Order: sequence, then structure tokens, then C-alpha cells
Amino acid sequence: MSLQIDTTNGRRDNTHIPLGIFLIAIGLGALWVARDYDTGTFTSMGPGFFPKGISGCMILMGILVVLLRGKDLPEVEEDGQEAPTAVARLRIIGLVTASILVFAATLSPLGLPVATFFMVTIAGFSHRGSQPLTILATAIVLAAFATGLFAWLLGLQIPVLPEALR
Repeated sequence: MSLQIDTTNGRRDNTHIPLGIFLIAIGLGALWVARDYDTGTFTSMGPGFFPKGISGCMILMGILVVLLRGKDLPEVEEDGQEAPTAVARLRIIGLVTASILVFAATLSPLGLPVATFFMVTIAGFSHRGSQPLTILATAIVLAAFATGLFAWLLGLQIPVLPEALR
């Protein structure tokens, strides 16, 4: 049994190989950056526990993407629309990447709720059938959830208020 899908013209689908390699490279890079951080234990986590854990997950996901090569993706979406084109895929990658960069750039000066709101809003428009009201509602709920979880429940030292109000 082959792990590659055949397209309608008989060629193999190799579009997911660059994504898998990218995930592995980013995971290895993040693991290298966090190499000197103390990992700690499950009960007493150090500053390197989370970055190393996420890096490992990214590497594992990259390996799975390379091995499966999009086998889980249908040629036609369930709603009857065709699979995304190369331009649509680039839009998705671009907007999700932009949302992460905006989050990183706005977290310190604007605080966690605003940075999360911007990140979810930008990433939400990567899907061609996005509804603006749904995206805004999701962004508000996730911003509140992230703030409640990370800042208050876990007590992480993440700025909640904008810099001007601290």
C-alpha cells in the first residue's frame, strides 16, 4: 500500500513534502534555541519545558506530514468545493504566518487579549468561506480564554494590559 495519493492525471501528490520539511526545520531550530534552558520535570516545569515540548510536537508533525503526504486530504472538499489551489494555499500559509508574527509583535506592547484577538482575526481570514462575524466572535472568545488560562489560572508572567496602562 502506497502512502502517496494519485491525482487525476496519474502524478503523485508531493505538495506536502515542503510543509513537512518546514515543520521539522522550525522544530529543530526552536529546539536548538532552547537547548540551554532548564527543562525541569512534569511537576516542576522549568523555562525550557514548554519550548522543548512544542518543538518535539512540531518535529513529530513534520515527520507525519512527510510520511502521509496529504493522504488524509480529499480531492474534493466535503461541501462539494474543489480542493484549494496553489494560490489559496499560499494565502493560507501567508495569513497564518502573518498572524503569528503580529501576535509576537503586539504581545508586549498591547497585552495578551489584544494580541490574541489580532492573531485569531488575521488567521481566520485564511479560509475562503470565512464569515467576519464568526471570526470576530471566535477572536473575542479565544482572547478571553487565553487570558483566563495563561495569565490568571496558570499565573504566567504575560502582560495582560497594554503598555500604556501598566
